[in-house]
Formats: sequence, C-alpha cells, structure tokens
Amino acid sequence: MANTHRPPLLRIPGCRPGEEPYELVHPADMVGLGWRRVPVKEQEFKVASWTARMEACIAWAENNGVRLGPGSDDPAWLLKATARRDYGGRPDWVDHPLCWVRGRQPAAFTASLSAYGRHAPKIHRWLADKPGIGLAVGPGWYYSGTEQIVLWRRDVLGHQVAAADAGAEALSWD
Repeated sequence: MANTHRPPLLRIPGCRPGEEPYELVHPADMVGLGWRRVPVKEQEFKVASWTARMEACIAWAENNGVRLGPGSDDPAWLLKATARRDYGGRPDWVDHPLCWVRGRQPAAFTASLSAYGRHAPKIHRWLADKPGIGLAVGPGWYYSGTEQIVLWRRDVLGHQVAAADAGAEALSWD
C-alpha cells in the first residue's frame, strides 16, 4: 500500500497554519473529503506537484527577503507607505494575487494570469506612470498554462527580481 500521508507541511514565510491563501492550499484540502476517492497514484502526483510549487514559492520569498502579508486585489497597494489590508478595485488582468511585504512595507505583488499576452497592454499602461515599480514574467505556478507576473517596488527589493519557477513537472495538473 502506498504512503498517502502528507509530506512535512511546508510554510510560506508569513503564512500561519490554516491561513494559507487558496492558491497555496494542500491538494487534499482543496478537494475536501473527495481526496480519499482520488486514486493513490494521482494523489502522489498532485502532492509532488504541490511540494515543488511550495518549495519554489518559499525559495523565491527567502531569496527576496519577503513574507506573505496583508494586501489587496489591487496592485496599487504597492504604492502605499505601509502594508495593510486594502480593499481596492481589482483590475480585470489580476488573477490569484498574493501580496508580499518586507518589514512593514509593501514589497511585491504576484498574480497568475491565464493569458499574459492578452493583458500585457493593460499591464504596461498601468505601469507607465509608475517608474518605481518593476515587472517580471515567468511560468505560472498556480496551474498548468498560467503565467506569473511579479510587480515589485525597486526602492524595497532592488532592480532585479525574477518570477518563482516550480519547473514544468509541477504544472501538469489543474
């Protein structure tokens, strides 16, 4: 019989147990009680994928010295002086946002988009009058086919920030 126990719980810096955003929840918790009906091979595959995604997200956060924090669905949250929960307007190009802080300052805003190319003109228009905000694009980690964008404050994180990359093998299930 295969081992269906969970791997050691991985924690994103700043994320308390039971308070993971939907994007970071273990697959067994995403499907609830139906998890027991999922074939063991599929469970193992999904757990391995989740583990790769979490490890990439943790490494990205540690490399940039940030932690998950209270934020907003609106990337304009980055322009605030201190990081607090903000219920601003959500642009139509934002999907699955996560807000990252360093100290008490907003540092980065990440989102997984299903079609970056379609939204790129809107994103670049939004960035046009914000020279202190950087943009990086990379493979999405939310699910297969997404692209991740990272918007970050250059005065907090510097001039080079890359997107977290969980690897292609981590992105092959929805």
